[in-house]
Amino acid sequence: MRRIALAFGFVLPLVLLWWAVAQAEPMRLTPPSVESAALTRNLPQEEERRVEPAPTMPAASAAEEPAPARVEAAQPIPQKKRYNVVVLGDSLGDGTWAGLYHVLQKDKRFNVVKKSRVATGFSRHDYYDWNAAAREIASETAIDIAVVVMGTNDRQPIVQDGKRHALFDAEWRNIYRQRVDDFTATLKSSGARIYWMELPVMRSPRFGADMEQFNEIFEDRAAANGITFVKTEGLATGADGGYTAYGEDRFGRTRLLRAEDGIHFTMAGYELLGKRIADAILADIASGAAIAEIKKPVEEMPVVLRSAGAVEDAANEAGQYDMADRRPGRSDDWLWLGATN
Repeated sequence: MRRIALAFGFVLPLVLLWWAVAQAEPMRLTPPSVESAALTRNLPQEEERRVEPAPTMPAASAAEEPAPARVEAAQPIPQKKRYNVVVLGDSLGDGTWAGLYHVLQKDKRFNVVKKSRVATGFSRHDYYDWNAAAREIASETAIDIAVVVMGTNDRQPIVQDGKRHALFDAEWRNIYRQRVDDFTATLKSSGARIYWMELPVMRSPRFGADMEQFNEIFEDRAAANGITFVKTEGLATGADGGYTAYGEDRFGRTRLLRAEDGIHFTMAGYELLGKRIADAILADIASGAAIAEIKKPVEEMPVVLRSAGAVEDAANEAGQYDMADRRPGRSDDWLWLGATN
């Protein structure tokens, strides 16, 4: 019995050792090349260099130079050109940014960046200087394509060098045109290609007539400065070309397109504006127009539309506006409860 116990004690460790080795070296179930690719498919470059490929060729003869070790890795995904599309403007620009974001969100060539600010324009440099803002934005963000939506807050006098100039008088126009030109020159100096959006049809005849005068200035300066003026005719308009609250969205469905104030839009309406701008941009890219590729990508901003309370808070930032000038001048005056004038 003692001999049997000794033999069992000698054989059992050997059996346990064999079992452990078998578990450590399981049978290969895939060809070496497939296993090698699977192991290195998603490894970082530093780790890939440490992975030895499974041998798939016989050992080289003494007369042959041994082939260098090679790790099979997935080819990088080809990167398309990417552009920063920066939207600048007032509250109408806010909504246009959201609409443009929706239209271009599946096209990974574009980062649509919001740099608009409610209750701003070119009339009140003392409150917000868009030319200075453009320089600051360009210093922080590569602007490949600039989309400009401006003017709905500028129905008010301009005060310059202590002198007050009434809306649309001769000197007012000279100053306003110069500010548009300076702003355009700043954007162009940053390398941006500029798309200036025509202000759309408004519900109020008086407000709309003033917007037409701004459009005349913007279109004239766009031609003089060699930038693209994007027409909005036919968008959210009736059969006669006039204002309508309901109409076809970009998918051909009848939807509410305009907000209650008769100036701003619903998301369906902003998508129409965004698509008109996107079509102009895409046509230029397809034709080989000079639009620089971005130097570095920027973080995409989620589409977050302002709540009524948030919009009112933002509008209250414009506290320096002269109360006498607020009612006739600003579309961003969210204290308006009735029809616009």
